[in-house]
Amino acid sequence: MRERFRPLLVMRAWPAPEHFAAFRRWAREVHARDTAAVPGVKRVEVGLAPQGVVLVVYVFEDADSVPVALQSPEAAYARGTLQQWLGKVYEVRFEMLAAVAPEQAFASIN
Repeated sequence: MRERFRPLLVMRAWPAPEHFAAFRRWAREVHARDTAAVPGVKRVEVGLAPQGVVLVVYVFEDADSVPVALQSPEAAYARGTLQQWLGKVYEVRFEMLAAVAPEQAFASIN
């Protein structure tokens, strides 16, 4: 049986070079821990992309858990700690990825 797709939220952060090491350490040690405590978040992964971009991938339990997770006090806390980096990162982007059920293109006629 194929595992169902879990919704993902991806953060791409491009810290200024002089803050890169500190931001990456914070993302791995603090932010990942704080966001893993958000109800409905199954897993948090931190990695790197080219050009000094720090990636954080938040994997949710299922689609129904996304709004609950994003509105939770734990998520508000995690967003609040991200604000300390304003002015130290060039750009922060968030992308939500979720499966969309394909529409039936053909009907069987018998």
